[in-house]
Amino acid sequence: MTHEVLINGRFLIQRATGVQRVSREFTMAADRLMTEGRFPGLTLRLVAPEGADFAPLGLRTIATEHLAGGSGYRWEQIALARRVGTGALISLGNAAPVASLLRSRGIAVMIHDQSYRLFPNDYSRGYRLIHALMDRVILTRARPLFTVSATEAAAIRDGNPWLRNPIVTAPNGSWIADADPGPLAARPPQGFGLSIGGFADRKNFLGAFHAAVALAERGIEFRFVGMPSPLATTMLAQASEAARARIRYLGYVDNDALIDLYRGAAFLLYPSFYEASGLPPSEAMTFGCPVVVSDLPVMHERCGDAALYCDPHDVGSIVAAAVRIVDDPALAADLATRGRARAAHFTWRRQAEIILGGVVGALEAGAGSQ
Repeated sequence: MTHEVLINGRFLIQRATGVQRVSREFTMAADRLMTEGRFPGLTLRLVAPEGADFAPLGLRTIATEHLAGGSGYRWEQIALARRVGTGALISLGNAAPVASLLRSRGIAVMIHDQSYRLFPNDYSRGYRLIHALMDRVILTRARPLFTVSATEAAAIRDGNPWLRNPIVTAPNGSWIADADPGPLAARPPQGFGLSIGGFADRKNFLGAFHAAVALAERGIEFRFVGMPSPLATTMLAQASEAARARIRYLGYVDNDALIDLYRGAAFLLYPSFYEASGLPPSEAMTFGCPVVVSDLPVMHERCGDAALYCDPHDVGSIVAAAVRIVDDPALAADLATRGRARAAHFTWRRQAEIILGGVVGALEAGAGSQ
């Protein structure tokens, strides 16, 4: 039995956050699997708005196609829906064309999270409205329906008690293209604290910032990666002299700079209030950077015994965990070793295998029932 499945390539024209990162990594991992001859009878085509750049993906087997019709939701809901017709689609960005969901049983969708319900201030009113309406259709009609952790699958079910559609857990990988990070390097004697992408309410920026201030007053430098909010800029300007001298906002950085940060940091601080998966802790562990994460079920699912856990609502708890790592080189070295091993459990290849296997299974089951 042969199947052609389109991949929703809208992610290629969006700002790259964790959601877009998953779509990119899936597509590259799926291409490697297809090149190896896995999933015979399946062909994949990446369809994206005009202007999307396919070259950085380095695809060898997956076909590519530019599709006219604008960009954003309009492209996805109208142009892509027409292109899909009654065919099959993989859409991994928390969204899918509603018309396709209603007329086809071959639309696979990944819901990363429904955090807009819990942290509305992190999202525009328009976003919340669109996804509240779209999610109902996705949760009812997607075949298969994916998410990124068992914890998030349970949360989706708890938030939508009417849901009968099975949810397939396809955990995210750890580092870009499952690339070999090389041997564990010795940690520099004067490392710094590091936070990645933590300026939103759900990421607990206030807790991370106050912890960074307390650490700065102990002489520990701190780096925040990501675009600071106006509040973040104001808070640093009003902070103590020690904090202003030792805390830096780096903005967005490229992958090479990110690797250097992970290798140079004494620890990654990740005290989120909510996560569906959490990529930065796995990235940090890949490069032997010890991590402090929130004591949340999803972080235990992701990090196991390879992290120190803190109460995200208690700045003292966050600071105490970081200080333990700084003051105890043996603990830091143990966490680095455990972290590398833990991160290796999560690969983009395995996620792609789960997703493609689920898609082929659903298509064959649908064909068999006709």
